[in-house]
Amino acid sequence: MKKLLILLIGLNIISCSRLTYSGFWLRYKSDQITEQKNDQGPWGGTLAINWKAKPDEQFKIAQLKKIAEKNDWKLIDSIPIKRTEIKNMTELNQPIIRVPLKNFEPNSKNADYKSQPLPRWINIDSKLYRFKTNRLIFDSRTDDSTNENGFILLSENGMEMSVYQVWGE
Repeated sequence: MKKLLILLIGLNIISCSRLTYSGFWLRYKSDQITEQKNDQGPWGGTLAINWKAKPDEQFKIAQLKKIAEKNDWKLIDSIPIKRTEIKNMTELNQPIIRVPLKNFEPNSKNADYKSQPLPRWINIDSKLYRFKTNRLIFDSRTDDSTNENGFILLSENGMEMSVYQVWGE
């Protein structure tokens, strides 16, 4: 019994970031992570992580793209988001960002538009990068599935970045 308990604890520690579908981001410059929201369950989950660069460093999309590609995230496209647009993204007076699950229109108010509000920590001009991942998202109304998008919100000055992913139902 004692050996089984030790084995289970060891496996949990070793696989902790593997249980989180985008857990590889938790290992990236972990000393610079300022916030994280990680809600993983058997039928879906969300991941939101924010970093602030050290004063003499910047986050660069070329480096981030390499890390993402090593973990089956493929860069598809990006859109600039102005500070005023970002500051207008709120829900119940809390700063959010809406990441599109099927199309790339983060501010769409269309009723058929499916998006997920997530916490937002960046409040300046930024660029939202969309990546195709190997995880699926399911539409419970139709049972359709599609590869889920992962997102990087990178501040224009390269000093802040956030990663977002939603998967499952």
